[in-house]
Amino acid sequence: MLIAEHTMTDLYFRTLTSALHDAGVCTPVMVIDRERLDHNIDHLIDVMNRGFDYRIVAKSLPSVPLLQYIMRRTGTSRLMCFHLPFLMHLIEHIPAADILLGKPMPVCAARHFYAWHGQQTSSMCFAPELQLQWLIDSPQRLQQYEQLAQELNVRMRVSLEIDVGLHRGGFQPGEAFIAALEKISRSPWLSLSGLMGYEAHIGKIPALLGGPTAAFNATRQRYAACVQQVRDVLGEAVLKTLCLNTGGSTTYPLYDADSLGIVSEISVGSALLKPTDFDVETLEHHLPAAYIAAPVLKRVQQPEIPEAPRLSRALRAIGLLPKQGCYLYGGNWLASPCYPAEARLSSLLGRSSNQEFYQLPADTRLQQDDYVFFQPTQSEALLLQFGQLAVVEQGRICDWWPVFSYPDTFPQYRLQRARQPQPCASTLMQPD
Repeated sequence: MLIAEHTMTDLYFRTLTSALHDAGVCTPVMVIDRERLDHNIDHLIDVMNRGFDYRIVAKSLPSVPLLQYIMRRTGTSRLMCFHLPFLMHLIEHIPAADILLGKPMPVCAARHFYAWHGQQTSSMCFAPELQLQWLIDSPQRLQQYEQLAQELNVRMRVSLEIDVGLHRGGFQPGEAFIAALEKISRSPWLSLSGLMGYEAHIGKIPALLGGPTAAFNATRQRYAACVQQVRDVLGEAVLKTLCLNTGGSTTYPLYDADSLGIVSEISVGSALLKPTDFDVETLEHHLPAAYIAAPVLKRVQQPEIPEAPRLSRALRAIGLLPKQGCYLYGGNWLASPCYPAEARLSSLLGRSSNQEFYQLPADTRLQQDDYVFFQPTQSEALLLQFGQLAVVEQGRICDWWPVFSYPDTFPQYRLQRARQPQPCASTLMQPD
């Protein structure tokens, strides 16, 4: 099924079409090409073999069977999670995972989590004090988490977010960072689990500002400065136990032996499916591995604008209205049509999430009940719109992988909190 040559694109999508027809697929579906996924995983493993640990970015691959497949192929149990309900979902289904929060959560989210975890049965195998790292980005949040840990009588592992150049928040080397390290080292409720420095800006720095190479070197220097301050405050022995996380899908191939000793772990997610937002120079060796297949509901010859037959003929004559097209089952996705290659959204008829119209080339072989294929712009939002992922291998659908869902206990817990009695306005207005 793995076909890399551009000249084979037509054959590739006709093979996908046959696989979908054979499986009786009649609704829009996200297709995962397992052979292309394996190809991308192999390139990732080549980089990890330089000496780095690998953490899977779960938001970009939001399916438990998909994550489990990648975990087996890469030999990792490390996940990065960005959403409280999905943290619970992961713990329920992959309780052996080591989980790092990918963004700092409001302290009430941590409160929700511990209330939920405390309601689980004694068979729950996940131990937050050993397997979960909360991300802390400021002295204020650090204080909030310490107070919560003391209130709940739990010990929390915290990882400090450091600003290595993206300037989206986090600590920078200096007094505030040192104070945070010292506060954690003194706290009976907190323990330092590592650092996290995200650097998605690297590939977007223009040549005028030094380009990606200069940005990567500056990022590494900022990370190294934070590592040195950890060494100075806590000592080399503590530093060696920490998770020093960085990287991303567009930057992971840049890490080599020169980065060892500064970072120990690299996070990657979207690169394994390569949506169009990740069609960048550093991922030239990767292949797209995810496609939306949308069934063709209606083939239309000489399409017309409603109530305007003469205008429609004139627009077709000058090429502003196509001579033929099709209405799809669904539409309006964050995705670009890729097969048939000349399929284009008709701007005159607009967007539709129900039956979107696409113009087709005059020589197309596309028929009713065939599929128009789209390549997603990103994976994290698109995969969640499809309840089951159709896994294709060797020209057939070999499996169906469900996407993430919200745990049943999560909305129940929110409802229980909402029902707690609240002080009325008259009580709040009474003087002391």
